[in-house]
Amino acid sequence: MPWDALKQALTVQKTVYTPTDPLWKVTGPNKASFHAHPAFLDSVRLAGGLPDLLTATDRDLGTALGKWRVTLDGHLAEVPGVRATLGLADHRFTELDDEIGLLRYADGVRQLPGGNNPEVVKAATAFAEAKQPATVHDFMQVHSFFLSAVNSFGGAYDKATYPGRAETMYALAVGSPAAAGAGPIRLGGADDWQTHQPGFALAIHAESPRLNFATRNALAAHALKHVLRGTAQIPGTPDGINALVATYLQEARDKITTTPTASATSALAQTGATRTYYFGTLTHHMTMIAVTPSGNAWISTYYAPTRT
Repeated sequence: MPWDALKQALTVQKTVYTPTDPLWKVTGPNKASFHAHPAFLDSVRLAGGLPDLLTATDRDLGTALGKWRVTLDGHLAEVPGVRATLGLADHRFTELDDEIGLLRYADGVRQLPGGNNPEVVKAATAFAEAKQPATVHDFMQVHSFFLSAVNSFGGAYDKATYPGRAETMYALAVGSPAAAGAGPIRLGGADDWQTHQPGFALAIHAESPRLNFATRNALAAHALKHVLRGTAQIPGTPDGINALVATYLQEARDKITTTPTASATSALAQTGATRTYYFGTLTHHMTMIAVTPSGNAWISTYYAPTRT
């Protein structure tokens, strides 16, 4: 696509841009440089957000970056430090989308119980890497699973027993019947990815019983992280883990069907990897559905006020 309207808008904002494939490098008058997919930039243009990203400074720029979930090129200098904290090899997950994911994940890790304990964080990395995750997202899910599992055991971290206990719990969770159905489903097309489509929100609503998380790891990690409040301990039996995973997945699907499709919103990722459709209330009670340019869709996140 020529992206003529986008190019004109960038020129009006006195922006220096390099339209390479697949990501463009843009530097606005505020000197804040970042790489982004042209479809993302165009969605920001259509929403009237380009001036905020390209000309704002200081706190206003920070607000714009948060609103549009943009990671500046300058932020990528923090990636080596994140790798060191995680104990993750330099050659792992080196694409821009991967590094942005690692930066955001590191922020989340620090908020988790055990996330500030270097021994636990590095043990989680060893646990995750032993599963040979092919993508950064799968790595982060298994890493998160370990942290949640260890936290559920209570007490000071015991390197002699806790990894083995986490391994047992992991096998139960990814082996549950609900996890067996994990994986994307073909639900739409390029239009549903490039711009918000109310018709696609209707398709999500209609197909919610078939929607699942992208991988077994993702479902298991989210179910363990977002356990019901008041739960004394994560169960260690097959029946208990099966119920935990299945109940979580069903709630995620139910939130789609109980949310009016007319109120569903969506946003495209900076790198254009996915568009996320939002069903519910942000930061409170929501199911998020990701869709790729080819139309493959899956549940990416679910959280609720009744869950941690």
